Amino acid sequence: MNPVGLPNKSALTSSVTLTHRTTASLKLRKGAGRHYVVQSNLAELTELALIEVIGSWAHVFVNGIYGWLPNIYLEPIPTVFDKPVVAEDEDDDDYSEPVLSRYSLIEATHVTTATLNLRKGSGTGYPVLKVIDQGSKVRSILQQGLWSQVQAGKLMGWVPSMYLQEIPARPARGGLIAVPNQRALTTIRLNARRGPGDHYSLVRILPADTAVVIVARQGAWRQIDRDGDQMWVPASQLRTVY
Repeated sequence: MNPVGLPNKSALTSSVTLTHRTTASLKLRKGAGRHYVVQSNLAELTELALIEVIGSWAHVFVNGIYGWLPNIYLEPIPTVFDKPVVAEDEDDDDYSEPVLSRYSLIEATHVTTATLNLRKGSGTGYPVLKVIDQGSKVRSILQQGLWSQVQAGKLMGWVPSMYLQEIPARPARGGLIAVPNQRALTTIRLNARRGPGDHYSLVRILPADTAVVIVARQGAWRQIDRDGDQMWVPASQLRTVY
């Protein structure tokens, strides 16, 4: 097994589950950034296995190669449902979608510009979990193609990105806003950097569910403290602890 839990490359071709596909023609790069070497060119609708998402880049396995792509151009492979989708006026108690019992929002990032169906996946063929009113504040977690994964209250689901409007951040001197010490957990395995951006050098790799303390924020990045070391990670990969 390799560090991310997938079989070795010799076994992957027969055992890997293809989870996503490309929504455009893309370059598969050796690292998470446009300055990395291009390993191959992928056609639109190429199916692949998504390993992890770090910031705006996705680590994938495709055609026997590990590489990186912008995650905005990936979407889950549609699932065929045998049953009709959940009726939109159905009570919340009629479904058993897990809730985020250990976490709360760090902060809302977007507001809905229309009444939306919060769906279980990124497409209209997925069941409706809940109807979100126009003007509701949500937290954007991930964007894939034309759809965004959001947290609305304690539910996680998908809505069309075009109906989300970003909430402007409060202006701050120097762009840095202090945050009262706030405990949080990482949601995935991610790179912690020396500054608020993917171009800063790597400090360490934090496993999923690592406990950290948020001490400041700047744009879409959060400065955290872990064991006395301060570093930066994307806000979308943190959840505060109740």
